Amino acid sequence: MTLSPTSRLIFAACMALTMPFCAFAATAPDDPVNESQTYQSLSLEPLAANALRRKILIQCGIDPSRYVLPWYFHFEYGQALLEAGDAQRAIVEFSQSIELKPESRARKRTYGMWYLDYLPYFQLAEAHAMLQNWPCAENAMQLSHSMGEVASGRIESQRVRALQEDLDRHAGDVGACNLRDALDPEATEAWVGG
Repeated sequence: MTLSPTSRLIFAACMALTMPFCAFAATAPDDPVNESQTYQSLSLEPLAANALRRKILIQCGIDPSRYVLPWYFHFEYGQALLEAGDAQRAIVEFSQSIELKPESRARKRTYGMWYLDYLPYFQLAEAHAMLQNWPCAENAMQLSHSMGEVASGRIESQRVRALQEDLDRHAGDVGACNLRDALDPEATEAWVGG
């Protein structure tokens, strides 16, 4: 199935709005079979995440008092969080960048003479895979392919291969990635509020 550019953007925006809620696996509290898929705590303490946020604000040349932050801040912050191992917060930031700028592109201009490889769907897939959210990881990987991120040659082939192998191994786990996946209100508050 081929989507028109407008349909792809609408689809991407819808996925961006639902993907952050996939960071929590859908399990029953007393279900021993799904213990490995329960809510995982954030890997960065709130103070450390805030320090990293301030660092990225400075790197991006953004006034911290700004109420609305640009897409490239959310993308850069998401990358930093992912590198620090905080996949849940990274998912939130990547999703916000996608909501603001759904069209990915290598060497995308941010402002002035600053360009970056804006390939958020692949990194969103990696973040979901870190949390073993296989349905969401698969959806993000499909979007990455449809947006041409993988074909751009800007993502290391071993990263693509490793993620695809993980997805293939968990192909039976792939199902719905939607709002119903968020079952723990306390976890949601800690995740968004941190």
